Amino acid sequence: MKRLTTMLCAAQVCWAAMAGAAPLSITLPPETAVFKSSGLPGYPLAQQKCSTCHSADYINFQPPGMTLAQWTAEASKMQQVYGAPISDQDVNTICAYLAVTYGSAQASDAEVQAGSNPPPAPAAKGDAMALLQKPRLPVLSRD
Repeated sequence: MKRLTTMLCAAQVCWAAMAGAAPLSITLPPETAVFKSSGLPGYPLAQQKCSTCHSADYINFQPPGMTLAQWTAEASKMQQVYGAPISDQDVNTICAYLAVTYGSAQASDAEVQAGSNPPPAPAAKGDAMALLQKPRLPVLSRD
C-alpha cells in the first residue's frame, strides 16, 4: 500500500509540473533546396507531387548516375509502400525527368521519350453538347 501511495504522489507531482510548463515552440529554417530546372514535363510534376512528402534534398542525396529503371523503382516504392499519392503515369513522367536531370539517361532515350510524352487521356464518353441539353428535373413549387 505504501508503494502505491508513493507512486500516486509521484504521478501527481509530475502532472503538476507538466501543467505549469510553457509550450515548446520550434521555428524551422526556410526551405532552400529546389529541384533542378528542366523543360521535361516531369519537372513541374516532381515539384508538385514529390514536395508533398519530402524536400528536393532527398533527390540530391540519391547516388549519382541512377538509371531510369532505378529511379522508377524508387518512385514505385514510394507509391506502393509509403502510399505516395501518385499515379503510374506520374511515376513514369517524374522518373523520366529524374533520370535525365539527376541520373544517367539522355532526353533522347526512347524510354525517357515514352515517359515524357504520355498517351493522350481517353475522350470522355458522350457529347458535351448532348450532356448540356439533357432534360432537367422539374422544379417543385411550394404552392
